[in-house]
Amino acid sequence: MARRIWFNELRSASIRKTASFSDDAHIYVDDEKPDAETNIFAREVFDKVNTLPEAQRGAALLVFVEGYKYSETAEILDVPIGTVMSRVAAARMTLRSQLEPTKEPGE
Repeated sequence: MARRIWFNELRSASIRKTASFSDDAHIYVDDEKPDAETNIFAREVFDKVNTLPEAQRGAALLVFVEGYKYSETAEILDVPIGTVMSRVAAARMTLRSQLEPTKEPGE
């Protein structure tokens, strides 16, 4: 969906520059829905993200889902950038440990 919005913005910017409609047929927008396996995995990830402590969850969602830079996230949360980096790193480690299959001893 974000990609489609971006392409729409590109098209509208092109129209504003030329004051006419330009044919952007060469731009391919993949409108396929994700397969069931992708949806199941995404649900699992979001369920795990929701178990994170509030501070980690907020930082992780802003960085991973919303796509904000660490500096932007620090401004939004009104915390130092180092705090954002620490929270995101802790969230990554927690999520990785919860989502990776456990290895049997000796593997």
